[in-house]
Amino acid sequence: MSLVNLSHVCSHLQNASLARLGLTSIPYTKLHLSLALLLHKQGFLSQVKLGGSSPPASCFPAPLADNHRITGAPHRDRDPRAGEAALHDMVYRRKTEEHLREEGFSEEAVEFALEHRQLGKEQLEQDGWDTRAIDFLLKHGQKPHDQLEEEGFDTAARSILHDHDVPSAISTVRSQLANELEIDENAISKEQLEPRLRAHLRREGFPRETLAYFAGPTARLATPRHLERDGIALTAMGLTVPSQPFTTLPPASRDPDALESESTVTRANRASRRLWLGLKYWDGNPVLSKARMVSKPTKRYWLDAWDLGKVVRGGSGAKGEVRGLGRVGEVMAVSTDRGVMEARECVERR
Repeated sequence: MSLVNLSHVCSHLQNASLARLGLTSIPYTKLHLSLALLLHKQGFLSQVKLGGSSPPASCFPAPLADNHRITGAPHRDRDPRAGEAALHDMVYRRKTEEHLREEGFSEEAVEFALEHRQLGKEQLEQDGWDTRAIDFLLKHGQKPHDQLEEEGFDTAARSILHDHDVPSAISTVRSQLANELEIDENAISKEQLEPRLRAHLRREGFPRETLAYFAGPTARLATPRHLERDGIALTAMGLTVPSQPFTTLPPASRDPDALESESTVTRANRASRRLWLGLKYWDGNPVLSKARMVSKPTKRYWLDAWDLGKVVRGGSGAKGEVRGLGRVGEVMAVSTDRGVMEARECVERR
């Protein structure tokens, strides 16, 4: 059965070279690996990499970014326990920080997720919580402190009302309107005053803590909609860059069984391992132009050191059934008790 598969490999390599492919793959077996390494040593292949159903990232030049269209392994180059993965699990899968630590996330990744899960000031404003704050100020901003305590307002609410002096804002806006309309301040109606007062309070703005108070403990946290719409803020070289796209790391792309990992063989991924071979060309012609089997699955040839020496020198062996090596750049792979070797190397070591 091994020779049947090996004949398929020879046909595949020949067809891939004729099709001018730069990269191809063959099933991973010890025999195929030995043959591929021999061809690489002899200069027929540019690289031999062990990977999965998609080529490893090391097969491509370093400046060429994997845009996940070349290969079928999205996020292969990302750490499955990175901060973005922790943020994804916390937002999309509603996992707590205790669950993340149990799954092996580092403290740095958990802190990253906790930090970026909190909505920023601009996001809270986009969700309309500044309007809720303005409504609160217009409704209760002119009440005295004692009345607020009697009505049961907590310390945070009273502090917000104290920090935003609504009576002073009303006086300022009323004076501006009177000057613009050239009327007495007492003649300004509530309908005229309220839109200008709202615009004045919105221009002054609210700190994030105030908006988070009105949003509550749940609405102040990021949801999938927020991450997809606003991204996250990243810190680089001491500068904070807002609204950076957030690349989610779904569990299916984290490759828990190492199916797309390079040079990793486990019981779970053994069947999916493939050898990725880089084909070489010179002046537009393939270096590996022809590959054929000498021994067939139905008929194998056994050569001793004497016959193999004649084949290497251009003669024939096995009573004329094995043609000698007479062309430039022609090699013969021989299976020996020491592994797969090139025919000339076998003769030298006899």
